[in-house]
Amino acid sequence: MTLSDLASIATIVEAVFVVISVYFIWRELRENSKLTRAANNQSLVELSSPFNMQLIQDKQMAELWVSGAKKYAQMDEVDKYRYTSLLTWWLIHHENIYYQKSKGLLDENIYRGWANDLEVFVKEQKLWIHWDKVKNNYQPEFSKHVSQLIEKTKPQAKESKKT
Repeated sequence: MTLSDLASIATIVEAVFVVISVYFIWRELRENSKLTRAANNQSLVELSSPFNMQLIQDKQMAELWVSGAKKYAQMDEVDKYRYTSLLTWWLIHHENIYYQKSKGLLDENIYRGWANDLEVFVKEQKLWIHWDKVKNNYQPEFSKHVSQLIEKTKPQAKESKKT
């Protein structure tokens, strides 16, 4: 075997190792992506848990959350502020979720649950009452998304007179 033959064999072996290395790098990136999405979901749960635990533990806060949309007009200035602050916090939380989904940082199955939660939130809290005042505080894409949800969940003019 000549030096030229050995060089040719070495080039072929090197090419094979490059292909194998690229494959392992691709697998590692894919696995890291999955782990990142899982970690992002875990952080969203960690962020929402104190809020939900506070609702469970604090009857006054729970009453504000449950009846805020229905009794907003009768609230004093402080309770109105507290209620709109709750709405703002939950919207910021969902804006973060929406942003992560738009950047591919959340799995579709995970996002679906959060998307359902946002839709229920919009409907139960009658977000359309406050939306025009606050929608410019959020990313344009998220504001558009919430506006579409409002149009989808908002009662028709005839029904809204009843509520």
